[in-house]
Amino acid sequence: MVQDFLARYRNVLLVVGAVGLGVFVPEFGPTLRPLVTPLVIFLVFSSLRGLRPGEIDVSSYAALILLSLGISYVVLPIGGIRIADLVLDDGAVVGFAIALSAPTTAGSAIIWTRFARGDVQLATTASIVSLLVAPVVTPIVLTRLVGTQAAVPVGSILTDLAIIVGGGALIAAIVPSDALSPRTIDRGATLAILLLIYTSVAGVEVTDVTGWHVLTVVGLSVLLVAFGLVISALCERGLGLSRSRTIPLFLTSTLKNLGIALLIALAYTDPLVVFSIITYYIVQQLSGAVLADTIA
Repeated sequence: MVQDFLARYRNVLLVVGAVGLGVFVPEFGPTLRPLVTPLVIFLVFSSLRGLRPGEIDVSSYAALILLSLGISYVVLPIGGIRIADLVLDDGAVVGFAIALSAPTTAGSAIIWTRFARGDVQLATTASIVSLLVAPVVTPIVLTRLVGTQAAVPVGSILTDLAIIVGGGALIAAIVPSDALSPRTIDRGATLAILLLIYTSVAGVEVTDVTGWHVLTVVGLSVLLVAFGLVISALCERGLGLSRSRTIPLFLTSTLKNLGIALLIALAYTDPLVVFSIITYYIVQQLSGAVLADTIA
């Protein structure tokens, strides 16, 4: 029983472990901080690796891709930030604004779709499109969400996103698809995520995070995931979508890219910013695991 649980939720447990190390053993954080951008570039490369132009069939999924983008970049951010303003402090609100402005977490969305027996091609196509439009859309959405609560470094965000998306795409185009095994890529992506989490948490002053912060941030994270699920279910009913397409619609519109969000968060000093982003990410990954386990 315990072994099955550990095997099934290995990635989630690793994320929790990385958070714990960041809290209790933060000494290596400053040393790893210069690796943040290369790590995120690698994660983009891992999502794009092995894709051929013919596999990214935007035309056959155009309406669903636009729907996913609309939920991800408009409906969920606007609804989420309004609720966040009511219950959270400014730092936590900014953290959620950054997370909600980020593109889809391509790797997780694709993996959970596969495990839940959803349309993997739709998940892949929607995730890649979300990632490619991020350098333009993410700064615009973040600026609208943050408003006057904090200055948004639009120039640096745009530059960082262009570098990581362009760098990941360039590496994916140069490196032969059979140069690295899928297992090696998956392990490398997992390690990159864990290092990003550790580095970010290591810079957080945990003494500034109270029990009330934990409760409200976790509660809002669960609410936002449920909000995305309800919207997807309504789309399924209203548009007559098959369950295999509703699954990737929910995952690509609700799960957000941790690496890019943490990269943006480096411009902010409030510890609640990173805390909110990481907490939201953990809840998203748990929801993906539960969805896959329930349907599979």
